[in-house]
Amino acid sequence: MFRKHDINTSPAPRKGRGRFESSLGLTVIVGISLALVLALVFSVAYGTRRITLDAGALHDADETLRSATVARAQLALAVHMASVDREFGTSSAAAREVSMSEAATALGDLETGIAALSDDAERELPEELLAASAAFDGLGRQLLDLLESGDSEAAQHFGATALAVTFDELAAQVVGVRDQLRGELDNSDQVLGRIGNLARFLVAFLIPGAVMLVYRVLMRRQQRQIDLESKLETEQELSSSRKTFIANASHELRTPLTSIMGIGLILAEKEAIRDDPATAELVDIVVGESEDLARMVEDLLTMARLDAGALHYAFDDVLISREAEDSAGTLARTGLDVKVDCLPALVRADPGRLRQVIRNLLSNARKYGGDNIRIEGRVEGNTYRCAVVDDGDGILEELVPRLFERFIHRGQQSGTKDSVGLGLSIVQALVRGMGGDIEYQRIDGETHFAVRLPLSDEGAVEHR
Repeated sequence: MFRKHDINTSPAPRKGRGRFESSLGLTVIVGISLALVLALVFSVAYGTRRITLDAGALHDADETLRSATVARAQLALAVHMASVDREFGTSSAAAREVSMSEAATALGDLETGIAALSDDAERELPEELLAASAAFDGLGRQLLDLLESGDSEAAQHFGATALAVTFDELAAQVVGVRDQLRGELDNSDQVLGRIGNLARFLVAFLIPGAVMLVYRVLMRRQQRQIDLESKLETEQELSSSRKTFIANASHELRTPLTSIMGIGLILAEKEAIRDDPATAELVDIVVGESEDLARMVEDLLTMARLDAGALHYAFDDVLISREAEDSAGTLARTGLDVKVDCLPALVRADPGRLRQVIRNLLSNARKYGGDNIRIEGRVEGNTYRCAVVDDGDGILEELVPRLFERFIHRGQQSGTKDSVGLGLSIVQALVRGMGGDIEYQRIDGETHFAVRLPLSDEGAVEHR
């Protein structure tokens, strides 16, 4: 017979120990598998990130080399044009200025590229590269200074010696870094491929994801470059179309207005017309309204030229007192009596733009100022102060800070008679374009719009 304790001893403990050992083994296997998966995932992620960074750094290296090449080429072109001008007496100042501007921009891009290359690669760049970049930037800007000063001979020698040697050193350093990055990019790709081969059954989906990520980054950069080039081309086409429109609109609008004004002035001189007060008044209205319309058209065209960057100035020594008297005489035909008290002096300005400034200020005083209007002109230091003064109520205090903005009228009314709200903003733009400035003041109950323009050398001597 069996005893109780013999029957109940061993079977249960062995079963529990087996389950524990099985669970422990399974846990270890799962843990190892998870660790392997995580290691592979992190390895793939690290490899992918390394590839992305190296690809970005490689792109920045190419952009840095391109910027240095553009700067070198534009500087060489500017030096060549300056030498040609010196040898043959030609004038390529405008083209040389464009090359110098492009060179300055490229030098700035070079500095930005070096910084981006260091950030993208997450490494310290070689001291030789940083030194070569700083030296090339400094020498490039010295060459620009020589060109600005007109010393083309020194600039030619400087560009052919020091700058050329420094550029070669910089190019060699950048190419070396680029080749190193390309090698690291290739190595990272190979390591990532080996990891994928070892654990393809676990992480086969990560490899195409990494490739897609890298491809997406590269394509995004390429697409960004394409978009920038497309925008530049669009802007150039828009600028060309705008200039064409300005030229055509100027001719189409001015021609009929000139005819109307000319016919009105001829009729105004006819004795039969002057003998009939009613007819004479109608003719004067035609002449006055035509002049106002011509001024508004001129304002619109001027603002369009300013926006398009196509407004040019023909500077000359101008007797400003005569321009003030002529402008006042022109408005006298509309019944506006303007007193002129301007001391004679010569200023450096564009005669046509100066007359436009004075006419706009007189028109502004007639519509918004008092009945008594005058023009005062005095020499102050090296400038001439020409002010249009009226005895009106002045400008509302809340409008003064925005007085020279576009489409600002008294009371903020956008439909003010005989105005498109551009007069004062155009006056400020034209005066600053001629090297002067304009200010608004209230002095002894009168409104002063004072224009300051630089005196010419002859004007300053004549005044003394």
